Amino acid sequence: MKLGRFVLVSALVVLSGASVWADIVKFESSGAGEIRKLRVAVPAFAAPPELQAAAKEMADVVASDLEFTGFFTPVPTTEFPAGFTGLPADPTQIDFGMWASTRSDYLVYATVTQQGDTLVAECRMFTIANGTQLVGQRFQAQKDLPRLVAHRFSEEIVKYVDGTPGIGTSRICFSANVGNNKEIFVADYDGHNAKQATKHNSISIKPKMSPDGRKIAYVSYKDRYPFLYIFDLDTGTSTPLSKHVGLNSSPAWSPDGGTIAMTLSKDGNTEIYLKNADGSNPRRLTNDPGSDTSPTFDPTGRQIAFVSERGGVPQIHVMNSDGSNVHRVTFGKSYDPAWSPDGRMIAYVAENSGEGFEIYVLNVQSGENYRLTDSAGNNESPSWSADSRHVIFSSTRAGKGLYAVSVRPPFEEHRIGSGNMSCEGPSWGPRRAQN
Repeated sequence: MKLGRFVLVSALVVLSGASVWADIVKFESSGAGEIRKLRVAVPAFAAPPELQAAAKEMADVVASDLEFTGFFTPVPTTEFPAGFTGLPADPTQIDFGMWASTRSDYLVYATVTQQGDTLVAECRMFTIANGTQLVGQRFQAQKDLPRLVAHRFSEEIVKYVDGTPGIGTSRICFSANVGNNKEIFVADYDGHNAKQATKHNSISIKPKMSPDGRKIAYVSYKDRYPFLYIFDLDTGTSTPLSKHVGLNSSPAWSPDGGTIAMTLSKDGNTEIYLKNADGSNPRRLTNDPGSDTSPTFDPTGRQIAFVSERGGVPQIHVMNSDGSNVHRVTFGKSYDPAWSPDGRMIAYVAENSGEGFEIYVLNVQSGENYRLTDSAGNNESPSWSADSRHVIFSSTRAGKGLYAVSVRPPFEEHRIGSGNMSCEGPSWGPRRAQN
């Protein structure tokens, strides 16, 4: 099956009058490291009758994206100004005095039109206190991609308030049940637009999306034994990466996408190896009687975190990417490390006696760690968002499903997807490039 990339057909353009370089918003602490959330009103975008359904969906997506960040609280429509019937087609006609009654900090405004097969959206965000335009972008996209336009705009809003763009356009991949089999799926970060990638009629698990978001490394039993494969999302083809006798598992892309670390047992013990992304030039990194598994690169590509039992129990260790300078960084039973894109944190799974498995985060510099999840069931397979603000993971708390948790207090969680699919082993990909 061919899964083409979702792309904008033209780059965004800053609208005249936008003040993107205005002072960055200073969040007010509410204690315990929490921030005061910003109230934002996101009415249905202005559009002609034939586009009003798409315009409403786009506004809903922006509101959902902003709420997901933990920075914003979208104002419920029940709190919109009395008598409000819709946004004007001309932004100069916005009555900010009317919106002041909602106690909102910001108003998101957009107009949506169609030119042939192209959707055109002019999107702005204003301060309600004085009507100043803070962000303004024009987007053009295929007419069937209104959600992508909304995700793109939410990224720009988050960039304005926090300096780093949001992750609205990013995608995730995961393994999900299809009858008695498991196949690899790809979806938007919020679980929408889920599409089945592999159709092996077998067990395919543990996918890892490449740094450019165009390929997926994964484990599959499609050729009877657990081998590693690369699935190309552009062409829909699957090619072998590693088919050695024994275990082939735990693929991890280097930041440049040129090499993949993996776990192999071909030499009699479970060790970490590197291969080029085309499967060539294998080299062994670890050599210890204890089992070494689950590699993950730091964002520079110079270090690898992994799980080793050389201390008697599974614990997270770090080594240079050539296998040198191995040292332990956790001291309890710990598994599944994932290094954050900003290099500051390693998410991992820890086993708590009588409580199952929970997600923790290790501060790489200080060595301190803290617990992200606190739920019934097992919480496993952490993977970072591109902005290092959230971790996605699989949980058995209500059947096998996917969740995302903020790494800032109060560690808000969001269920990903409709909850109808039995999902596991998520991997969070990059933001989608603009073409």
